[in-house]
Amino acid sequence: MTSPRRVSPAEQERLLALGGRTAAVLREAGFRVIAEPDLTGLSDEGGAAIDVDLFPGGGVYVNWLMNVAWQEEVHRHLTAGEFEHPRVRQLNAAHAAVRAALTAVLSAAGLTVVPSKDDMRPLELQVVETPLED
Repeated sequence: MTSPRRVSPAEQERLLALGGRTAAVLREAGFRVIAEPDLTGLSDEGGAAIDVDLFPGGGVYVNWLMNVAWQEEVHRHLTAGEFEHPRVRQLNAAHAAVRAALTAVLSAAGLTVVPSKDDMRPLELQVVETPLED
């Protein structure tokens, strides 16, 4: 059995540095950051989850995670077909507002942020480059 190939060591280094810079910018702005490899150990509080995908076609992704209890409540409403429930609308509004704030903060720090084009990451943001300007 062969394992999936990762990007080149130089590209891995670049992506890891970009992920580190992304995390540092968000922490400086006061966001709670959950960085890889601890994405599975999510606390109940949520925060900005940063995933550095080192496989071809990957990159640096940022996802906003709400409080776990709230996510579970919304999931129950959605599976019951209650798409317009006030808690579902509230979560959608909060997620959109935080995505806009994350984009603004990262962009102001000189990072380029775009909506993810990965269909497995539909609500995430992708940090695609890090121009070095001083």
